[in-house]
Amino acid sequence: MVLFDVYIYTIIFILGTVIGSFLNVCIYRIPEKLSIVKPRSRCGSCGTTLKPMDLIPILSWLFLKGKCRYCGAKVSVRYLLVELFEGILFVLVYTFFGYSWMTPIMWCFFAYLTVVLFIDLDHRIIPNRLVLFGCVIGAMPVAYHYLDVYPLYYSHNLLEPLVSMLVPPALMLLMSLLSLILFKKNGMGMGDVKIYLPIGLFLGWQLALMSIWFSFFIGGLFGLIWIFILRKSKTDMIPFAPFIVIGTMVSVLIGKSIYIWLLMA
Repeated sequence: MVLFDVYIYTIIFILGTVIGSFLNVCIYRIPEKLSIVKPRSRCGSCGTTLKPMDLIPILSWLFLKGKCRYCGAKVSVRYLLVELFEGILFVLVYTFFGYSWMTPIMWCFFAYLTVVLFIDLDHRIIPNRLVLFGCVIGAMPVAYHYLDVYPLYYSHNLLEPLVSMLVPPALMLLMSLLSLILFKKNGMGMGDVKIYLPIGLFLGWQLALMSIWFSFFIGGLFGLIWIFILRKSKTDMIPFAPFIVIGTMVSVLIGKSIYIWLLMA
């Protein structure tokens, strides 16, 4: 049984790294408004189309020591880290949800969040078409809810998906307006508001609100480290979407336990 579990987790990790390799393409091409399907992956320095052996997740980067096989140009370690990150996420999701429809749904959602995280980290934007795509794949939990009962909604209400899609971004918009009124400064971009449309669909409004709390808590801790330990300027712009993504993932994985604990307290 133990050997079988190791086999399953290994396969799931490899699947996650393969998806992570594709996500690297999405992270690079979506902000540039390029197709994520064509042309095939190529070296950013010499333009050589990469062969299948050059695209093996993790192993290709390690064997080639982070360099292009054809021109020797350095390949960012970020490609390796995204693949590792996604492999770990796939394993975590499977560990929490096991053999259920929630596992592939959350794999899709976490892959989507990974793209959001790194695009905002690189460009300080969350493209509208990425938000729209998130709403489209948000049809998965909605369909689940109407066919059965989606586990993260905590309600049989037929209007739950609509409420879940509207309440979290409305709260984020309110917080953005209050920041503008009180501090004469917009503390977050509209992308941070709009991304809660798909997040609400996947998490339900209760866990989505919890993810907002986690996002600000984690972001606040990072801000203290940024200012007092790293000695960076208070005026430096720090993208907020990475904290939203982390807060959302934490809410998916342990939010239900916290929610039950709060009800019992």
